[in-house]
Amino acid sequence: MSLAADIMTKSAFAAHVGVSAGRISQYIAERKIFGDALEGEGRNAKIRASVAVEQLRKTLDPSQRFGANGAATRSAPVASELSFDGPEKPKAPLKPTVIADPFIDEVAAEKLKQQKITTARMEREEALELGRYMLTDDARREMVKAVAEAFKVMEQAIPEMAKAIAAQFSMSTHDATHVLLKAFRDHRAKKARDFADAAAELEEHVEDEQQ
Repeated sequence: MSLAADIMTKSAFAAHVGVSAGRISQYIAERKIFGDALEGEGRNAKIRASVAVEQLRKTLDPSQRFGANGAATRSAPVASELSFDGPEKPKAPLKPTVIADPFIDEVAAEKLKQQKITTARMEREEALELGRYMLTDDARREMVKAVAEAFKVMEQAIPEMAKAIAAQFSMSTHDATHVLLKAFRDHRAKKARDFADAAAELEEHVEDEQQ
């Protein structure tokens, strides 16, 4: 290479070694290119290529050094950092680290439990309003009323049954009525006690298989 050809502008030398013009200015400011490698001063200074390349081979980090042809070595991981042109590539945002907090988990579980209880109560109240459910006390009263009505109907039929028995067995209607009423009332008292015992054992809540 002739002496004239060896003198280059900063831009030409940057292209020669494979870096940006801004990088060459940085090398000069950091005195990695200096002395005999510079022709002139300031912004108009030019580069003596052969000398500047040798200086850079000595002053640059191994990962940024130049190959035999003077171009920047591209195999090194940091070779892409030789250029100042263009915006810096954005780095992928770091994912936030989630740290489990047992106390927060416990509070969340308790809130969920309370929400389920509240929802279940509201569903029962709605079903009660729609007539699907009946309170246990109301059910007991209704059952007592129904049984009492049934016994009342049967007792009212006793006089008619007494007449039929009296005619069949040649006895007075009064005697037949007395016998039937006594037997009926004894039976009714016994069943009333049994019914009271069964009602007392009735559970406050019964599992609804339709849910």
